Amino acid sequence: MRAKSLKILDILMPFVALGVILALWGITAKAVGSELLFPSLSATFLSLGQLLKSADFYLSVGHTLLRSLLSFALAFAVGILLAVLSALSRPIRKFLSPVIVLLRVIPTMSVILLALVWVSSYVSPILVAFVVICPLIYGGYLSAIDGVDRDLVDMCKIYKVGAWQRVKSLYLPCTALSLFDTVRSTLGLTVKLVIAAEVLAQTKDSIGLGMQLSKIYLDTPVLLAWTIVAILLGGALEGLIALLKKIYMSRKK
Repeated sequence: MRAKSLKILDILMPFVALGVILALWGITAKAVGSELLFPSLSATFLSLGQLLKSADFYLSVGHTLLRSLLSFALAFAVGILLAVLSALSRPIRKFLSPVIVLLRVIPTMSVILLALVWVSSYVSPILVAFVVICPLIYGGYLSAIDGVDRDLVDMCKIYKVGAWQRVKSLYLPCTALSLFDTVRSTLGLTVKLVIAAEVLAQTKDSIGLGMQLSKIYLDTPVLLAWTIVAILLGGALEGLIALLKKIYMSRKK
């Protein structure tokens, strides 16, 4: 009975939190009393409805999504490869260490501005997200590899288990959950970085450009509507990864 109550509570709490956020939004908008400074819920969702009726809206969302997925795929592939190489070779790990630290500490705004100088407005958001996300994936997966039980690793060496069998039966299962968590956290961040770069680059057919134009025209309801779209996009991608993780865990049982 207690388990059932907790399960119902787990389902209800996100909706309660959403209700509280909407209530605070409505109260704040009424207290401010200015659609320019803080739009009401009705004005924002009316603007969102207008966006949904426009074909350009879907083109912008599609291009932003494409850029986000492309930059994440590149960062994921390079990050995983470098993590594996670092796990296999101590010299490579030592060589990459200062590079990864540099990429982690460099200001994101500097990356965005430099990307605008080096590449086109279409490519710059991809480059920005790649530079920021790749070190995070590298660090997350390298930590997961380092966390594999050393006794199991030594046992594989003693019994001369083949490299592919070792990867398949030991490393992949032991690092899968950590990898899911890393992907989930960085995928949503990728969307935010791409949109931020699109705003500064004024990338054609993008969520970022929609935000920039609404800011220029002082159309705050539309700006918040685009913000809701960005939140839903990032949330949907994170939710998809969470679902895949849940399916993977259910198959392991």
